Amino acid sequence: MTLRKTLLASLAILALAAAPALAGNGHGGGNGGSHGGNGNSGNGNGGGNAGGNGNSGAEHGKSASAHGHNKGTDDSADDSSTDDTTTAATPKDTPKEKNLHAKLGRLNSLQRNINAYMNSKSKKFAGIQAYVTQAAAAQNAQAKLDAANTQLTADQNKLADLTQQLADLNATDTTGFSTEQLADLDAQKADVQSQIDAQNAAITADTQAVADAQTEVTNTPAPDDATLDSALQDMANKPVDQEVTDWAKGVLADKIDQAAAATTP
Repeated sequence: MTLRKTLLASLAILALAAAPALAGNGHGGGNGGSHGGNGNSGNGNGGGNAGGNGNSGAEHGKSASAHGHNKGTDDSADDSSTDDTTTAATPKDTPKEKNLHAKLGRLNSLQRNINAYMNSKSKKFAGIQAYVTQAAAAQNAQAKLDAANTQLTADQNKLADLTQQLADLNATDTTGFSTEQLADLDAQKADVQSQIDAQNAAITADTQAVADAQTEVTNTPAPDDATLDSALQDMANKPVDQEVTDWAKGVLADKIDQAAAATTP
C-alpha cells in the first residue's frame, strides 16, 4: 500500500509539472481528464483556460482577416466613385448670361427662324421687319458696288497689260525682216490694238456701273442703332439697354445675311 501511494504521489507531481506546458497547447485539457482525483481537477481547469485562449486567438485572426477583406472592398468603392467624379459637368449659363436672358423678355423671339417673324402679322414685329429689310437692301447695294469696283480694277489691269504689249511690238527692231515678217508684226499690232479698244469700252461701262452702284448705296442707307433701338422698344415688354441692343445686333446679323441672300438678283 505504501508503495502504491508513493507511485500515485509521483504521478501527481509529474502531472502538475507537465500542466503549464500542456496549458499552452489546445489539446492540454483532454489529456488531463484521463486521471482521477484532486490533481485531475486542477489540470482540467488549466486545460480549459488554455483552450479558451486558443479560441480567442483564432477569433482574433478571423476578425483581422475579415477587417482586411472589408478594407479591400472600400478601396474598390473609392475607385468607382473617383470614376464617377470625372464625368464632365453639363455647361450652365453664367450669371451674366442669366441676367441678359432675364432682361430680353419678348425679344427672345428674335432667335426664331427668320421666316417665322418676317412673315408675322403682329405689329410688335413691324419695326424689326423694317430694320432687317432695310439692312438687307443696304447690304446688297454695297455688295453690288464692291463687285463693280472689282470688275473695273480687273479691266484696268488688263488694259495696262495690253498697252504694254503694244508698246513692245512697236519697239521691235525690224532690221533684216522679210516682207512676210513685217506683215505678221503689223497683224499682231492690229490685234492688240483691237483688244485695247474693246478694253477701253469695257472700262467705260465699268465706270458707269460703279457710278450707278454708288448712287444706289447712297439711296439705300443701312439703318442706324437709333432705328434698331426704336424697333426693339416697340417689340420688347421690358426696358432696352445697350447690352440688349448689342445682343440684338449680333442675332439679327445672321438674319440680315439670310434676307439679303434671298433678295439678291
